[in-house]
Amino acid sequence: MQHIINFLIKYRNLLLYLVLFSVAMVFTIQSHEYHRTTFIHSTGNVTGEILETRKDIYEYFDLDQQNQYLSEENARLRMRLLALGDTLLGGESTLIFSDSLPYRVIPSRVIKNAYDKLDNFITLDIGSKRGVEPDMGVITSNGLVGIVDVTSADFSRVISILNSEISLNAQIKGTSTIGSLTWDGTDPYTMSLIDVPRLARVKKGDTIITGQQSTTFPADVQIGVVENAVLTDNGSRYDIQVRLFNDMTDLGYVYVIKKRDKEAIQIIDTLQVNE
Repeated sequence: MQHIINFLIKYRNLLLYLVLFSVAMVFTIQSHEYHRTTFIHSTGNVTGEILETRKDIYEYFDLDQQNQYLSEENARLRMRLLALGDTLLGGESTLIFSDSLPYRVIPSRVIKNAYDKLDNFITLDIGSKRGVEPDMGVITSNGLVGIVDVTSADFSRVISILNSEISLNAQIKGTSTIGSLTWDGTDPYTMSLIDVPRLARVKKGDTIITGQQSTTFPADVQIGVVENAVLTDNGSRYDIQVRLFNDMTDLGYVYVIKKRDKEAIQIIDTLQVNE
């Protein structure tokens, strides 16, 4: 105990300086937008490097399973390339725009995945240097993952679909019925499809897909199946429980989607008719 007291006395000036410096930094970051943004990007790069190293260690002990996954994924991608015919495979395994393909697909790896909170985020190992931008969609071969939120040069943060702040346009396959896909923070394997009118044709086992109105994701991407449908709002609307195809607790490799005409569509959507 005496050694601790002696240490505090000997270095009291340095310790006081460090405490005051930390307090000043906190207040500066909280009160100035520029400093806060710079701090987020700087710490994001450092954190990203640490997370990537940790992910590399974990994956070293899981090589067989990952190799099997990649082999299956590559087979599916090659089949799609053959079907598209005029789609080119770039030097960085990026699908390039063609006249018949309105999307660019950028492969990435998940280095951090949260799914046990109310508002969850995911970190990817690619960023703006590979063309990733905010508001791009992220998917796997099994379904939706989330939407890019913040990017640095080499890393990206994604708002997971398991986030209470996100609402996605979704549709019951085989019908024109649409609703909003949301998450209530409980079960990472299910989400809710809300605002579906009572007259909709819906039954257990129906497939839920992305809607035509989405400017972030391609249409008709499979999301999950209807597990249960309950009438709410005095029987006027359905609250539908959707069992996700994607296992959000076990994400490895994902694809960032850039829609070629997204900006043009958003401009048209925001135009107002002059009266």
